[in-house]
Amino acid sequence: MGKEVQQVALNLLSEGTQIVGDIFATNDIRVDGTIKGNIKTSGRVVIGPTAKVEGNVESPGVDVIGLMQGNIVSSGLVALREKSMFLGNITTLQIAIDAGAVFNGECRIVQENTKAKNNS
Repeated sequence: MGKEVQQVALNLLSEGTQIVGDIFATNDIRVDGTIKGNIKTSGRVVIGPTAKVEGNVESPGVDVIGLMQGNIVSSGLVALREKSMFLGNITTLQIAIDAGAVFNGECRIVQENTKAKNNS
C-alpha cells in the first residue's frame, strides 16, 4: 500500500467576511477578512494582508501581515511582516520584525519555563 497522506485542516476567513465574536479552534487559522473579537487556537494564526483584527490572539505561532489591534500571547514565534501594522502588546518566546512593519506597543520575551509557571 502507498503512504497515508495527512490532511491539514485550515480555517479560512476570506476577504469581505466579517465576524463579531470570539473564535476558538484546534487547527490553523488564516484571516483575510475582519474580526472584532478574540482568537484562541492550538494551531498557527496568519493575519493576511487584507485582514483587520481587533482583539487578542493566543496561539503557538502568529504571522501578522495585515492590521491588528490587540494583544498576542504565543508560546512560539510571532512574526510582524513587511507592511503589517500591529498596535498592542506581545508576550512570546521569539519575535521577528521585518523592515517596514509598524509596531506600537510593548514586547515581552519569556522563557518556556517562566510562561508555564505564570499560567499555573
